Amino acid sequence: MDEYKIDKLAKVLTKQIDREIFDRKYAPVKEILKLVGAGVFLATAIAIPNFPRALKPFIKDGNEYEVWKRFNIPYLKRTIKRLEKQKLVEIDQEDNMQVIKITQEGKNKILKFALDELTIKKPRIWDQKWSLVSFDLPEKLAVKRKIFAEYLHVWGFYPIHKSVYLHAYPCLKEIDFLREYLEISEFVRLFLVEEIENDKLFKDFFGV
Repeated sequence: MDEYKIDKLAKVLTKQIDREIFDRKYAPVKEILKLVGAGVFLATAIAIPNFPRALKPFIKDGNEYEVWKRFNIPYLKRTIKRLEKQKLVEIDQEDNMQVIKITQEGKNKILKFALDELTIKKPRIWDQKWSLVSFDLPEKLAVKRKIFAEYLHVWGFYPIHKSVYLHAYPCLKEIDFLREYLEISEFVRLFLVEEIENDKLFKDFFGV
């Protein structure tokens, strides 16, 4: 997955962070990593004791300042240091400031968070179209094949065949993200089907 998609995803994830998490002063580590990935923690002087106030002149977007103000600062510093030890972020010196940046490992971690948070939502009204996923991975990619199938099970797909799965709800974006993340796009096909013979079993399974 290219850099642009990763950066864009990080920003989307930041907007999805639950309001309750923002209201806490001790946000989960993964949410802080998402914020770093979204650029919220760039150009930040974490070494300054009263840095929420000291940051204000350097932050162009007022919303970023609001994000920083919510957190318990000592806790935030410890969390960022922990992320640095895990090589998920790096801290550089720029213009006499400590700048926090997401690493490639950190971006990959964000992608995994995103994947685990994805769900296929049931629409209010079913469009009477089926999503059929077919995949044929070579044996050397057996581990990725297993992971791909596991996510399909978690997302509620109906296994028609060992490598053919069915879903009643739109899921193109979810499947596209999964196959790109696993780098198996060339081996996965998604079909939109309007009619399936003897589909009562499937309709009962999905409750449509």
